[in-house]
Amino acid sequence: MSLSPRLLTLALLAPAACGKAPGEVPAGQAVMDLRHTRRTDGRAVARWSGDAVTAEELTERFLEMSPALRERYVEPRARREYVESLARFDLLVRDALAQGLQDDPEVVEATRRALVGRLMRSRLEEARVTVTDAELAEAYAARKDDFVRPEALRLSHVFLAAPRADAARESAAKGEAQALLAQAKALPAEDFGGFGKLARERSQEPRTAPLDGDMRFLSDEALTREYGAEVAQAARALKTEGEVSGVVRTDKGLHVLKLRARRPALDLSLDDVREELRVRLEGEKRTRAWGEYLARVEKQLSLSVDTDALARVPVDVQAPMRKPSSPLPGTVPAP
Repeated sequence: MSLSPRLLTLALLAPAACGKAPGEVPAGQAVMDLRHTRRTDGRAVARWSGDAVTAEELTERFLEMSPALRERYVEPRARREYVESLARFDLLVRDALAQGLQDDPEVVEATRRALVGRLMRSRLEEARVTVTDAELAEAYAARKDDFVRPEALRLSHVFLAAPRADAARESAAKGEAQALLAQAKALPAEDFGGFGKLARERSQEPRTAPLDGDMRFLSDEALTREYGAEVAQAARALKTEGEVSGVVRTDKGLHVLKLRARRPALDLSLDDVREELRVRLEGEKRTRAWGEYLARVEKQLSLSVDTDALARVPVDVQAPMRKPSSPLPGTVPAP
């Protein structure tokens, strides 16, 4: 079936298409020209009803190919096959339109997704952001802990409460701690799960017991401040991952430590991280610009959410999964 050029335009559900601002086209509609080329100049090397492939277009296409791929089309037969393949694609587009497939939900949703993807790329390309030296210095100062920090150790521990003032409790805790130490040392060095089970079941430190005794990364100063100088000293003596300390006595009780990891110290100047920081700040500025753009579009197109109606929509987590009734809609999360 032959189609006239005017039938190669169609209305699709795609707001703000063709570079127009929201509100400049009828709500939810846009006109798209699906012809292979809209150029009227140039010498046609292949023609079909209302359209053509021009020599000028082919020259540009070949130059856009890698030299290795381009070499394939030196041979006239391969060049003809390529031109015919371009024409066939357009002929199939026309036949799809003749069959009304432009209204197929899958086609419409794929077009909507392509439009949004292209819009997002264009907005990011247009968001030409700059970062000044003053902004870099300010960001470095605000995030200095990311670039300058002391060595830190990640430890797990089992803790038994035994204040020095409670002699009876201290005596009982010593025996219990020695038994725990023997169990911990019997585990393979890489068995952090087994040590974590000991901490979960036996540790009396409420902050870390639910975390398998994990104390997270702490510097020597933080270890001293939070757990005591004795713990910091014992931690410094642990050299290899998985190594277990002896029983460590503090004013509050007894610890058995296991070294999980060692994070080396950092001392990076602004010059050391200038480019890394510039990329990070540019990304943050682009994210803010994208957020401002989304807010502007939502306002222009009067986005609103009925929270009461939304709350009444059922979500049955026990219901079996159904076959999709239509293509899944695209989503754009908030930045």
